[in-house]
Amino acid sequence: MQHQPLDDLELEELENFLDSDAVHEDCQNFVMAHGFLTALAICPEPPASSQWLPLVFEETPNFTSDKEQKHIENLMVRLASDIQKELESEDDFLVPCEIEVSSDPNELSELEEWASGFMEGVFFTERSWFETEKEEEVAELLLPFMVASGLFEDEEVQQIRESEKLTKSCIEQIPQLVTDLFLVLRTEPEKKPNKPKPQRGPKGGKSSNKGKGGKKR
Repeated sequence: MQHQPLDDLELEELENFLDSDAVHEDCQNFVMAHGFLTALAICPEPPASSQWLPLVFEETPNFTSDKEQKHIENLMVRLASDIQKELESEDDFLVPCEIEVSSDPNELSELEEWASGFMEGVFFTERSWFETEKEEEVAELLLPFMVASGLFEDEEVQQIRESEKLTKSCIEQIPQLVTDLFLVLRTEPEKKPNKPKPQRGPKGGKSSNKGKGGKKR
């Protein structure tokens, strides 16, 4: 079945539902859910919707009917597919909010909500992000997301957050870094071709080092 992207009315419907009284107070709003699903879409082994939907909702919403539940969950799954398709395209990734942090410590900007959802997605699939030979590169690329989320008390993150100029410079990289992370985690490392070993005569004067050659793969 061909993927059908969400249209503007469906996006608005989903956003309104996630902000409604039908959901738990800790349910992710649309921007947080978008960040969360973006991280899952980057993950090489994204979890099934049956695993991540409960994290978005926190608790099962008070759906008015089975039909509504199926409809809303379908919108969520299609949103995840939209994000996946966007990452797989050659288009620039669009973060669905302004790239700015709040000047009020008691109020989060939409980017901070998006980044906190993104980092929740990273932690949910942590093994796929960090238990690889690319761990250091991934950790470096994640720094601006950590800065934007406001969730971390690391010295490096706090030093950046204390400087408006450094913070701005850091978080402006996020849209490009989404694509960079996708490429890093979804691309197999280049395998260097095996160099042919020098041929020796059958009875050369030097040791043939039998038993130390690598096995053919």
